[in-house]
Amino acid sequence: MLPATGKIFLLLLIGVTSYLFVQRAGFLISLLKLGKKEDRFDRPWARLGYALGQVLLQRCVLKNVTKKDWSGLGHMFIFYGFCLFVISYGFHIAEGFYAKLSPALFGAGFNNSFFFLLDAAGLIVIGALIWAAIRRYIMRPSRLEPIMSKGAAIILLLISFLMIIGFSVEGFRLMAEDKPFADWAFVGAGFSELFINMGFKPYAETLFYFFWYFHIIIIFGFGIYLLYSKHLHILVAHPNLYFHSTAPKGSLQSITDMEEAEMFGAAEITDFSWKQLLDLYACTECGHCNANCPAGISEKPLQPKDFIVDLRDHLFTTGKELLDKQKKEGAEEEKGVCVITDVLPEDIVWDCTNCMACMEVCPVGVEHVTKIIEMRRYLVLMESNFPAVVQTAFRGMERNSNPWNLGRSTRADWAKNLDVNILSEGSGDVDILYYVGCSGSYDLRNQKVAKSMVKILRAAGINFGILGTEEGCCGDSARRIGNEYLYQMMARENIDTFKKYKFNKIVVTCPHGYNTLKKEYPEFGGEFEVVHHTEFILDLIKTGKIDLQGDLDKIITYHDSCFLGRYNGIYEAPREILGSIPKVKLVEMDRNHKFSFCCGAGGGRMWMERVRGQRVYALRTEQALAKDPDQIATACPFCMTHFEDGLIFHDVVEKIKVLDIAEIIANQLAES
Repeated sequence: MLPATGKIFLLLLIGVTSYLFVQRAGFLISLLKLGKKEDRFDRPWARLGYALGQVLLQRCVLKNVTKKDWSGLGHMFIFYGFCLFVISYGFHIAEGFYAKLSPALFGAGFNNSFFFLLDAAGLIVIGALIWAAIRRYIMRPSRLEPIMSKGAAIILLLISFLMIIGFSVEGFRLMAEDKPFADWAFVGAGFSELFINMGFKPYAETLFYFFWYFHIIIIFGFGIYLLYSKHLHILVAHPNLYFHSTAPKGSLQSITDMEEAEMFGAAEITDFSWKQLLDLYACTECGHCNANCPAGISEKPLQPKDFIVDLRDHLFTTGKELLDKQKKEGAEEEKGVCVITDVLPEDIVWDCTNCMACMEVCPVGVEHVTKIIEMRRYLVLMESNFPAVVQTAFRGMERNSNPWNLGRSTRADWAKNLDVNILSEGSGDVDILYYVGCSGSYDLRNQKVAKSMVKILRAAGINFGILGTEEGCCGDSARRIGNEYLYQMMARENIDTFKKYKFNKIVVTCPHGYNTLKKEYPEFGGEFEVVHHTEFILDLIKTGKIDLQGDLDKIITYHDSCFLGRYNGIYEAPREILGSIPKVKLVEMDRNHKFSFCCGAGGGRMWMERVRGQRVYALRTEQALAKDPDQIATACPFCMTHFEDGLIFHDVVEKIKVLDIAEIIANQLAES
C-alpha cells in the first residue's frame, strides 16, 4: 500500500489524466455529432454479442489469417497479453489505496497463477512485437505503406518499454518484500536476481516506488496519446464493431424523402452520417483493404485505406473550424470544402466495383462502399456529373428498362419457339417465376444461359413462367452508380408487376438481381422468396428431379461472383453442382471464396469504360488461366461477359470456354 503522500500523488495523476482524456474524447465526439443522424441503436444485445465475439475472440483479425499473412496471430497475442497487463495494473492501483485489493484476495493459488500468466504473456507480447517490427521494417509488405510510420514505431517501442518496465517493477518488489508477493512470477524473479547482482538490493524499496510511478505515468500517458494518434482505433474499434450494420449484408440505405429533400448524397465531410465518421476513427491502417481491392491492384487511383485516411485527416484538420461555424447562431450557411474534388481525387468515386472485398477483410468494420455510394449520389443527383458513357445506360433504363436501351417489346424474343409460359399472356398461376434479367433477355451470350435454365426447368417438370415484356430491370446498376431516383422508380414498378401474379418463388440467374430482389425490394413492400439459380439447381439434383448423364472429363475452375459470394454467402452450391458430375476436376484459383477477386463489372462498372490502369477482368482471367483449366465456370452474367473479354485479351478463345453453371448442367441432362 502506498503512503499518504503517494496516494495523493496517484489521485492527482488520475485526475489530470481523466481531465485530458475527457477533453480530447469530448472533442472527438463533437466531431461525430457534425455527421448526419443514423439509427444504429437497434438490436442492442445482438450488437453486443457480435462486438464481443469479434474483439474478445479476436475474430476481427483472425479472419484474415492465411498461409501468406499470419499478422492476425501476432495481433491476437499482443491483444491478450496487453489486456492481462491492464488488468494487473487495475489491481496495482487498487492495492496502492488498500493493500488487500490484490490478486491474493482470491487466494494464493489464483495469485500465483495470475502472475505466472502475466509474466508469460509479457514475454509473448515482446516476441510478437519483435515479429511485428521485423514484418514492417525488414519484410516490408506493401499493404503497410508507408513502411517508416512514426506512429507505428512509437507504439511498438512504447508497448515493449511498458513490458520491460513491468518486469522491472516485479523484480524490485521481490527484492523489497521479505515475503514474495507471488511465488510463480518467474520473469520478475529473474529480474530480481539481476538487480541483486547489480548491487541494487539496498535501494530496492525506493527503486520499486520510483519505477511503479514511472510505469503508471507511462500507462496514463499512453492512454492520452492514443486519442491523438492513428492508434485511436484501439479505443474506437470496439464501439465501431458494436454499431455495425444489422441490415442485410450488402444492401444500401434508401433515400426516403426523394421528393422533398434538397440535398442528396455526400459532398462535404458533414454530409456523412456519424457512423460513417466513426469509421474514420476506427481505421487501423492495416492495409488489408488495399491488398484486396481490385481497383487498387489494377493500378487505379482508388486505394481504400488512403481514401479513409484522407477523409479522417480532413476531419481532424477542419474539425475546430467546423465546430465553430456550427456554434454561430444566425450565421449564413456557407458552402464547405467538397471532399470529392478538394480532398479526394474524383476518379476514385468511379473506380469502385462495389465488390466489398475491402469491407470483408476490414478487422474493425469500416464501411467503405457506402461512402462511395453517397458521393456518387451527390455527383449524379445534384451535379449530373458522371462518366458520359453511363448516360446511355441511364437513358435505356429510364425508357426501356434495360441498360442496353433496346426495345422493351423485344425483351422476350429470346424465348421465341421455346413455348415458355408468359404470365402477361394469361398462362395462369405458376410455381416458379423465372426472373430472366436484362442480360439473359438482351445479351446474345447470356441468352444461352436463359435457354439452359428453361431446359433444366422443363427436365425437372417445374411449372414456371416469365414476365416477358412486363419484366423490368432490377435497378442494381442505377442504384450502384448513384441514381437512386431511377432505381426506386424501377423497383416500385417491378414490385407492382410481381404482385399481379401468383407464384411461390422467384428464381434469378444474375447475382445482382438476386441481391436486389431479395434484400432491397422488401423495403418497398416487395416481400418475395428469391432463390439464385445455383441454389435451385443443386436442390433439383439432390432431390432427384433431374438426372445427369455421362462424364465430363474436364478441369474446371470456378469464379466466385462478388454479389453471390461476399454479398450473399453462396459459395458451396456451385461447387457441389460441379462435384456432382463424374470426372470433373475442380481446381480453385488462388483467390477464392471470400477472398475472390472481382471481375470488374460490379458497381455499375459494367457500363463504364476502362480509362485508367489495367483491366480488372484481364487480371482475373489471368488468375484463372494460371490453373490451366479446360473451362471457367461462372454464375453471373456480368462475370460471364468479362471473362469472355478476358479470353479475347489473352488470346485463348479457342482453347478455353467460359460456361455458366446452368449451361454445364443443361449439357449433362439425361435425355427423357
